[in-house]
Amino acid sequence: MARFLNLVGATALAATLVACGGESMSSDTGEKAGATPATSAAEVPEGAIAVGDDVYMVPIAKDDTGCMMYRAFSPTKAVIQAIHYRTEDDRFVMNKDEAACSE
Repeated sequence: MARFLNLVGATALAATLVACGGESMSSDTGEKAGATPATSAAEVPEGAIAVGDDVYMVPIAKDDTGCMMYRAFSPTKAVIQAIHYRTEDDRFVMNKDEAACSE
């Protein structure tokens, strides 16, 4: 029974690693599978704010309290899929309490 549970655990771990991808899961060309590298500035969404090397914050819309929401975007890198808000000192945070919102 213990051997079966170890096999099930190892299978679940392998499935999780495959599903998550990761930098080690790359093609022979050195690019991430399914990723298309940016070839021009036209691929960056309008209104995007550069925050790092090929990483941008893109305005989504204002929430129901009037606070602008942003999403991370990169044509070549993995980014977190979460709502971000802008602070008074132009940082981007996920905690709305730290945001510079006009409430």
